[in-house]
Amino acid sequence: MLVESKKSAKEEVVKGASSGSSSGDPLLVVFAPNKGFKKDEFFQLLEGMLILTSNVVVIDDEEPASGEDTTKGKITWVNTKEGRNDSAIEKYLQAADMALVFEEHMEDVVRLLAYGVVVIGLDKSPLLENYNASEETGNAFTFGKMGPWEIFRALVRAHETYSFPYDWKHIVRGILKGL
Repeated sequence: MLVESKKSAKEEVVKGASSGSSSGDPLLVVFAPNKGFKKDEFFQLLEGMLILTSNVVVIDDEEPASGEDTTKGKITWVNTKEGRNDSAIEKYLQAADMALVFEEHMEDVVRLLAYGVVVIGLDKSPLLENYNASEETGNAFTFGKMGPWEIFRALVRAHETYSFPYDWKHIVRGILKGL
């Protein structure tokens, strides 16, 4: 049931996104960093995401969205009024395949896992276990420190694994069983 509702929500979100989006590509929700990561590094990371096959939705409660399209139509910027608890982001969480979190907000991670979303986050989180393909264990793709290259490496691993439906479904099933 979750799979069907996720598929339907994803089609709706991608249809409303900019050109070049496909509902067959993963939907990556990025919670913009509030601290611990420089804004210029964040924008460099976003620029690097343009080469990945995902549809990207950036959720930010600080940075106002500019009218200027600097991302070639591949990244949708969503500003929230009530921060991460804004009800407007529910449709993105329902549709998301993966989510990038910078801070260790346990309530965000629990919420994402409840939606069957694979988290890309810091390895310090007690809720996240880095995915090991050879052992088929783990529920996330983690990075050790807050550097753009470490984060990008975790993003690439997640995208590579997404291209193998059996492996991806195995991760999601493991997430849902662990709740």
